[in-house]
Amino acid sequence: MIWETKPQLLDLLSRLVSIPSVSGTESEAIFPDLLELELKNLPYFQQNAHHLNVHHSPDGSYLTAFVEKKGTKKTIVMISHFDVVGVEDYGQLKEIAFNVEKLTELYNENPELLPEPFREEFRSGDWVFGRGAMDMKAGIAVQLSLLEKASYGEIDGNLLFVTVSDEEVSSKGMLKAIEEVLRLKEDLGLEYVLCLNTEPSFKVHPHDKNKYMYTGTIGKMMPSFYFAGQETHVGEPFAGLNASLMAAALTMELELNSEFSETIGEERTSALTNLMMRDLKEFYNVQTPTSAVAMFNLLFMEKSPGELTEGILKATHKAANMALEHYREKAELAGVKGLPFTIDVYTWEDLYAEVVKAIGLDEAQALIEATLLAAADEDERGKSLKVVQQFASYIEKKPFIVFYFSPPFYPAVSSRNSEIVQSLASFVKSEISEIQERKFFQGLCDLSYATSSTSEKDAKLLAGNMPLYNNGYTIPFEAIQELDMPVFNLGPYGADPHQKTERLEMDFSFGTLPDLLEKLVQHAFRIS
Repeated sequence: MIWETKPQLLDLLSRLVSIPSVSGTESEAIFPDLLELELKNLPYFQQNAHHLNVHHSPDGSYLTAFVEKKGTKKTIVMISHFDVVGVEDYGQLKEIAFNVEKLTELYNENPELLPEPFREEFRSGDWVFGRGAMDMKAGIAVQLSLLEKASYGEIDGNLLFVTVSDEEVSSKGMLKAIEEVLRLKEDLGLEYVLCLNTEPSFKVHPHDKNKYMYTGTIGKMMPSFYFAGQETHVGEPFAGLNASLMAAALTMELELNSEFSETIGEERTSALTNLMMRDLKEFYNVQTPTSAVAMFNLLFMEKSPGELTEGILKATHKAANMALEHYREKAELAGVKGLPFTIDVYTWEDLYAEVVKAIGLDEAQALIEATLLAAADEDERGKSLKVVQQFASYIEKKPFIVFYFSPPFYPAVSSRNSEIVQSLASFVKSEISEIQERKFFQGLCDLSYATSSTSEKDAKLLAGNMPLYNNGYTIPFEAIQELDMPVFNLGPYGADPHQKTERLEMDFSFGTLPDLLEKLVQHAFRIS
């Protein structure tokens, strides 16, 4: 056995962390090839090479490794991600950000570099540092340990290991891997009894020392807005309506708006907040901004996309009236007769229909394709905006607002009412009482795409109002419906993901957790 003891797992983790698999880099693309070499150390994959495969595509890379237990079709799918965020936050330490040994030595010698509240916990534990050590290469390491046990026949069912790229950005790896997971299910006649993730336990607050298991994961949508103002010379500000005023009014209405927050038990979603707000002027001049953009981060648990969209549109109309009221009030105070502006609100679906009416369906699709080609260097948010801008140019009457969705969309899922997941949660508590159950993993993860939670109506709403849908971004809702696996997350314990002090606590993560996960999957196979 090569991945069973705490020192062996630390050695494996150090090798995994040393691959700087930052999202969107060459190292991310080659990570599964390097991991394949690790897995080829196991005799099982030397003898069953067809069960170990690396998959590369422009839409995301991933690796699948299947260990078969003869005589059963019951299978647990283990998912993980190998991409990590960048290291600019490390400053002068970024050269050793991927070196577990050197970075750990540095923090041990200079504990004053750690946040003061965590120094006591640090002194009392066994910690290692490095970008990705916590999020989530330690989770990969413990899954490989479990896979190794299965390869020697010690697990009473099949294990399918799936590790993917791009989770930290848009989950392209997982969205691409779904088709392979479904193909294996159909070709091998497998029965998927559980989707197990090993994302790390996330703190609820900075001083939280609890360890958690999760029976679901939070959802995310990105309501986005394009504002077309009525331009004017700054010397005649009341002769137009500033696009930035509309963007500011909507941000004031939506920012931290509690109407969009959810509370389930003791769990609550983070408040709705603005991720981007800016005018779209490309250079300075004395013309008021003709257009602006705003994008928001909206997390949800049980509210439907339809219900949330209804609230967003209601708030948008309210903000439009606020902007007009502000304009009229200021015009009156200035002794100026304002113009009789109205602000129309379009959804992307409305705008698309207007342009199709003007130029035809084929020309509208050609316009999208040409815009995306010209915007090849933009990310998905930028591409979405460029498409909306092009289509908005066909609307003559200004001012107006266009509502649309930017990628990514993460469905909220919960298996807390599943009998198998309830049994697993009870089993974990009986083994280690300190591990607490939470219904939703708050950090966003690929479990969103492992089970069905989005209604056909909501899927249609999302697709119809997302400019990139089927134009470079797609969620395989039908395939997810076919998979529909109960989900469970139990992973390592650490602190400060996405920070320069990202660290992993070894005693639980590589001491307690591997044995607990082995017992967990054995229990899952017994009760399924």
